[in-house]
Parts: sequence; C-alpha cells; structure tokens
Amino acid sequence: MKILTFKRVVALTAIGGVAYVHRQRGGDWSLASIKDTLGYLWSSAGRMLAPAKRDVQDTLDRAAGVSGSAARGASEDRKARPYGEYKRNDDTGRH
Repeated sequence: MKILTFKRVVALTAIGGVAYVHRQRGGDWSLASIKDTLGYLWSSAGRMLAPAKRDVQDTLDRAAGVSGSAARGASEDRKARPYGEYKRNDDTGRH
C-alpha cells in the first residue's frame, strides 16, 4: 500500500484548506459553522468560475454559429469599456 497516493494528497489538501478558511473566518468548531464555511467556499468558487463559464459558453456559441448577443440577449453593460472606467478597490474617484 502506498502511503500518499495522489487522491489522498488532494483530499488532505482540501481538508486543510477548509480548516484554514474556517479559522480565518473565525468560526467555532461546530457542525453548523463548518457547514456555513463550506457553503461560503462553494459560493466563492461559483463566483470566481462564472467568467470562465461565460467564456466557454461564448466559444461554444460561436462554434455553433450563434452570435453572442442572440445567445444571451444583448445588454448594454456587456460592451467593452476603456481601462479607466473599471472601478478599483483603491479608487476614490476621478483624478
């Protein structure tokens, strides 16, 4: 039997990551609190992966011959914006 197979390393890393985030969020070590942390991690992962999912869907739509605006409805907020219009965390207003 191998001591650390790839599956075990991934599983231990995932458990350690959840424990680290749980401690950073200041949760107590109850089942409800750990469940809350897991929900937080799941929703965070969904928010982070949403742009990639949208890019993949756009690529699949283009490959199928469907235009991007026809596939998901044209909206004004999807237009390309100049770099200066993006809000940054340290941005206090126009310079």
